[in-house]
Amino acid sequence: MSLSLPTVSSPADCNGADGLKNTSLHERARHELDNLLSLVHLPLEQRRDALGVDLSRYSALSEREVSAPIRSRKNREMRWALLRTYGAKLLGRIPNPVMMTHIVTTRCNYACSFCSFADTLNAKTNELSLAEIEKTYATLGNSMNVIVYSGGETTLNRHLPEIIEAAYRLTPVQSVYIISNAWKPQLLFQITHRIMQSCPGLHLTWSLSIEGPPSINNKERTTKAKGWNAWQNTIDAMVGLQQMREEFDYELLDVQLCTVCTPDNHALLPDWYAVVRDVLRPDKWNLNLMRRSVQMANSPLASFSARRRSATLEPFEATYQAITQQVREDVISGRLQFLYHTATPADGAMKSAVDLLSQEENRRMMSSQKPAFCCQAGSVGAYISSEGSVSGCEEFAHNPQEEKAFGHLRDYNYDFQALWHSDRAQAMRTLVGKSSECFGCSLESQRNYPSILVSLNTLLKARGLASKIENQAV
Repeated sequence: MSLSLPTVSSPADCNGADGLKNTSLHERARHELDNLLSLVHLPLEQRRDALGVDLSRYSALSEREVSAPIRSRKNREMRWALLRTYGAKLLGRIPNPVMMTHIVTTRCNYACSFCSFADTLNAKTNELSLAEIEKTYATLGNSMNVIVYSGGETTLNRHLPEIIEAAYRLTPVQSVYIISNAWKPQLLFQITHRIMQSCPGLHLTWSLSIEGPPSINNKERTTKAKGWNAWQNTIDAMVGLQQMREEFDYELLDVQLCTVCTPDNHALLPDWYAVVRDVLRPDKWNLNLMRRSVQMANSPLASFSARRRSATLEPFEATYQAITQQVREDVISGRLQFLYHTATPADGAMKSAVDLLSQEENRRMMSSQKPAFCCQAGSVGAYISSEGSVSGCEEFAHNPQEEKAFGHLRDYNYDFQALWHSDRAQAMRTLVGKSSECFGCSLESQRNYPSILVSLNTLLKARGLASKIENQAV
């Protein structure tokens, strides 16, 4: 089941031949992977039982509070947002953002070693209130189509459902992604019921974090709670959300699993990918690459520029290259389920194609090849921090050495348009793609996705790839 990996360097600080610090942990993880792979031929219900899934523990799966739909006549089609964006660019104007990452909190109940917010995680902050967010959303403009909610742990912001409803009511957003560690499946189910009822036509994707087999995942994601099982919570949440889609006709609901490729877990990832593809079978799986962010002062991971002084890739980088290439081949061949549940199969296939091209761009970046497109963070893509800093990306917004945020919403009376089109914002845009933070950037939702949307060559490539994906889904 293992993938063949290319030859890589063996740095002095490598955590042993398998990239794991603890031999007994490694052996236990291998045993878990073998057990998981043995479930591949079991029928669905038997496989779920073997995975420890017991959905009877979650009352929200069978009981839901009724939420009234929000009345809205907004046109939420991506094509209109892109037409406005292309029009603005042709006229030499700064477009309104089409895509936005909104950090709703930096509070988290876990402390993962690869967290890009490590230096500020759980620091006391003055988060934007719901009222402040609503004022901001009312001024986002008429092109907002995709919003990614991230953190911290997003569900620790108790107003998360109201924030999403505000976006639906005040903007033409069509797709919402919620990144979560799935610490409390019951809460995810309750939020889903509310959003799917109150926001008709909204495509909702839960992106659930999971770093490998139970022992690896739970080593990263621990709490002081007795008997805590973060791995089981994520699996329960995934299966429960998929069941909700069927039982309640939530046709625009997706759940994807997300794994971060790191120096500590990379050796197990080929087999972990096989488990995800053949046993767990989420709607989608995304492999993210660990990076050294500006908020990771104490991380042992060398900077991207330091890593590129070697002629060869680091082992975890080579693993990312190999697996994401395998993912592409498996999607095109139909071996891997990789299709969003959107309004039309063509829309879902196009989203999947963009995901694959984003990973392709990361492979190009690691190999020091010329980018396929220019970064559009700060023009097509926007970033809002939990305290109201606005920028094109988190690296500009939070650099402790040289803050490059466009401005702060509280200083502009929550008028996003005034801030977005300010002189300082324009000055910061001239640094996009040229600053030290930009070298080796693999921020997919903040760099790659918005940039692909306005790269005609890449969009044409995505269309061709989407046709292949759609054909396999038939």
